[in-house]
Amino acid sequence: MNKQSFYESKVKLIGLASLTIMLSLIFGAVAISMIAGIIEMSWVMFVLSIIITIILVPTSLKLISKAKGNEPSVIVSTEGIEINGYIPKIGFIPWEDIDGCVPYSLNGQNFIGFILYDEEKYLKKFTGVNRKILEANRGLGYPVINVSLNTLKEKNSFLEALEEQNVGFYLEKVD
Repeated sequence: MNKQSFYESKVKLIGLASLTIMLSLIFGAVAISMIAGIIEMSWVMFVLSIIITIILVPTSLKLISKAKGNEPSVIVSTEGIEINGYIPKIGFIPWEDIDGCVPYSLNGQNFIGFILYDEEKYLKKFTGVNRKILEANRGLGYPVINVSLNTLKEKNSFLEALEEQNVGFYLEKVD
């Protein structure tokens, strides 16, 4: 079994983690300044600052742990593809379940969406927020399962690995 592993760019992860840390510090400082009476703003701004800080702190920690880790985001093998580096963690999909893939771009992000013969089979594995994330892709008219090309370190090698496994592309590849 021939396996090729593809990793997320650590530079991009560290850059994004730094940005989220900086933003969480700014919003946290604003909230603390409001409590201390240093600055006066509406309670809506206070609540918003707290909520943003609560969201950004765990996001920063998750990005830092991903940058430290050495787990591949995507593994392409002769049996199928394993997608682990994204939320939700999809896991293994055999080639027999994949009809093909379609490259697309959404808000400057390039993706490879995998067209499955039975998307419901994979949707049933997830509940709650993770399922809603996948259903949002479908709601926008894209495949449920996709891989972000912008975060992959070697996106051209990933596309070549898909071609080696004879995965059909329905549109021209995104460069």
